[in-house]
Amino acid sequence: MFRVPDLELPPDHPDRAVLGAIARNLDISADRLALAGSMPEYVRHALAWRPQVHDSRQQSLTDRFLTPVLPALHALFLQLRAELDPVLRQAKPARGSEPYPIGQCLEITQAVQARLEGLDPAGLSGPAARAFAALRDFRAAGGDLRRAWGDLRGEYFQNALIVGALYVDVSNDAVVVTKPPVEIRPFAEADFKPIADHLHFVRIATRYWNLRFLPNHFLPDLAPYFPLIHIAADGGMRVGPLDTYMLGVTLAGRFQSSEQALCASPLPPDTFASLGAAMRGGPVPVAASAEQGREAALARCRAWRAEGRFDCAASFNRAMAAAHDINRRLAGTAAIARTA
Repeated sequence: MFRVPDLELPPDHPDRAVLGAIARNLDISADRLALAGSMPEYVRHALAWRPQVHDSRQQSLTDRFLTPVLPALHALFLQLRAELDPVLRQAKPARGSEPYPIGQCLEITQAVQARLEGLDPAGLSGPAARAFAALRDFRAAGGDLRRAWGDLRGEYFQNALIVGALYVDVSNDAVVVTKPPVEIRPFAEADFKPIADHLHFVRIATRYWNLRFLPNHFLPDLAPYFPLIHIAADGGMRVGPLDTYMLGVTLAGRFQSSEQALCASPLPPDTFASLGAAMRGGPVPVAASAEQGREAALARCRAWRAEGRFDCAASFNRAMAAAHDINRRLAGTAAIARTA
C-alpha cells in the first residue's frame, strides 16, 4: 500500500528498489512513497494526523511540565522560526504569486518539528533553554508532540503541532503575513477539527484553495476511492483527493464518505460530455452518461463495501496507479464548462 513516509529509508533498505520501480511506473518521486504492511496499518498511518489530544494524561502532563514555562516555550519556537526562515525562504521563495511564508504552513511545520528533534541544547540559552529542558522532561514522561492537519475555524486547512494539550501553530503567518509567526493556546480553545468526510473537505477546499468540485460520475470504477473531480482556477482537472489523510477517511469509512459525495445530482449532459472526453483512452472506462455514471458509482460503493474492498491492498493499489495515470493524462487540459 502506498503511503507518505515519515522518515527516510536507509540507503541499503530493501524497500528502496521496490519503491523505485513503483515510482517510475507512476511517474512520481520515490520519496513520496513508502510501503505499508497491511491496509489497517495504512489507515492508522493516514489518520494519525487527526487533530486531537490522544489521551487524558496529556492535560496533566501539560499542566505539570509546560504550563509553567509557556512564555519560554513561545520564545523557543520563535527562535526556531528565526533560524529556519532564511533557509525556507530560499527553498520556497514563492507559491504561485505569493511570497514566503504565505501558503507554506506544511513546510514550516515540518521544518520546525525536524529542527526540534535534532536540536543541540548547548546552542540555547535563557528562556529557550528552559523551555527545551521542560519539553524534554515532558516527552520523557509520556508527553505527545506531533504534527496534525485539519480544519481551523471552518476557514482553512491547517498544519500545526499538538504538544500535549496545547495547540502550537509555528506557521501562524502563513495565511496573513502580518500575524505573529507563532501562536500557542490550549487545544480545547483552538477550534482545530478533523476533516470528517468529503463534503467537509469540499467546503474548506472551495474557500481556501479556490477549487471547484464535481462528483466523479465519470469513472465509476475509481469513484469509491476517488469520488471527486478537482477543478482549479486555471481550469486544470484531476481525480481525487489523493492525499493520504482523505484516503484514510475513505477506507476507514468503508466508502460511506465517497457514497455521500457521489449522491450529488448528475451533471448537465453538455458538461459531462465535454469533461468526460478528456478522460477517455485511459486505464478505466468513462461512463456513457452522467446518469449512468452516477448510478454505477453509487452501486460500486455499496458492492465494494459488501466485498470488503476497503481492506483489499490489490484493489487499492490498482486504483492508485490508475488515478495517477489519469491525472498525468489530464495535466495540460483545462475544464472550460462551468456548472451551477
